[in-house]
Order: sequence, then structure tokens, then C-alpha cells
Amino acid sequence: MNIQNTLMASSLCACLLTGTAQAALQGRDLNGSAGSFEAYYDTVLDITWLADANYAKTSGYDTDGAMTWGDANAWAASLSLSDGVRVYDNWRLPTVKPIIAGMFNYAFATDGSTDGGYNISAPGSVYEHSIGGEMAYMYYNTLGNPGYFTPAGAFSGCVNSANTCLDNVGPFSNLQAEVYWTDLEYAPNRVGGWAFGMNDGNQLAGNSKANSYYAWAVSSGDVAAVPEAQTYALMLAGLGLIGWRVRQRR
Repeated sequence: MNIQNTLMASSLCACLLTGTAQAALQGRDLNGSAGSFEAYYDTVLDITWLADANYAKTSGYDTDGAMTWGDANAWAASLSLSDGVRVYDNWRLPTVKPIIAGMFNYAFATDGSTDGGYNISAPGSVYEHSIGGEMAYMYYNTLGNPGYFTPAGAFSGCVNSANTCLDNVGPFSNLQAEVYWTDLEYAPNRVGGWAFGMNDGNQLAGNSKANSYYAWAVSSGDVAAVPEAQTYALMLAGLGLIGWRVRQRR
């Protein structure tokens, strides 16, 4: 009877999980509080984004959250959160990947055909189905924000009264309409690093590492993955077997 109830509960759990499987962003509780999400798992990029996009300031680590490239990477690497049971400490800054695998094109373009410039992976760009950068994909594809320039090179008219194209911040808090660092060094000149403008959708190549930009922590994969229903069933069955063997020994 107990096993039947367990399997029924497991099946219900599986149905609930299936219903949310298509969502691009899935909330994750990292502090044990059921009333809030501290991170969001990105089902497309297979990474987990910290819900607070300026946590360096919120946590008191930095006065305003803007840091040099080295300090921003060090902050992300030292970040640790806990719900009292699990510790989540595998964080980094978002990264940039070449649109064409194996090679970076450092030229500037507005149509998304190079690795520097606007509309990287955005709908309507030349390489809209590739993922040239985690922040670029978040800005354009997941959140649906426009770039300062359209893929055709025309001014998009997106700048609003706040002087930013960041119209949608999604479920995230403290997402700054400013430039954010990535974890990637600029290969042609190691004094520079890659960054992304959350104010206008520009992926920046080679900006000086000494500049003070913001930092948004991510973690590869799903940091708080919900065990599959089959996993629950096996775990409970195993516990039941252990209990049975203990009783037999008495």
C-alpha cells in the first residue's frame, strides 16, 4: 500500500515537472525559503542565473557592484550560497562563444554576423539560431530586448526615457542597464576582456580589464536540479529495503 502511494506521488511529481519543462527560465530556491527564488535555471543555455543581477552590491561585497575584470571574476568564483543543507558554490561570469565554431570574428557588425557588435544570436540576425554569448542570448532571445541597431543597421528607436534599450528584465532583480563583464579574456590583446552592454545590446570585444563594469553570476547546469520521479521512487524503495533488513535483524 505504501509502495503504491509512493509510485502515485512519483507519477504526480513527474507530471508537474513535465508541465514546466518547456519554460526557458525555471525558478530555483537556494536559501530554503519557499516564498522566493534566488536563481533561475535556463533550459536553453543549460546554466543557472543568479536572480539578483547585481548581487555583488546587494551582498555588500562591493559598494556599487561595478568592478574590474579580475575582481569580477574573483567575486563570482568566491560566491557561495546555502539553503542549510546544500551549498551552491560553483559560480562564474557568463561566457562568450564564437558564432562560427572554432573561430572568433573580431570585426564589428550590426546584423549579428560577427562576434562583436549588435544582434548576436538575436531573432532576425544572420546567425539567430546560434548562441554567440550567454548574455547576448539572454538579452535578445530570452528577454526579447531590442538592440540599439536593427540587424539591417538602422537605428531601432529603442532608447526610452531612461536612455536604455533594456525594456524587459524578466524575473530578475537589479539588472543594470549598464555594461557587464564576461569571464572571457580577449585573445588578440590580453589586457582586454569581453563584455556585454545590457543598455543597448552591444557585445564588446577587447575592453580594458581595468574598466569597472558590473558582474552577473551564473553556474553551469542546473544547480538545484529536481530529482526525476524515478529517482525518488528508487530512493524510497531503497530506504524501505534498508528498514526491512533492520527489522529482520532484531
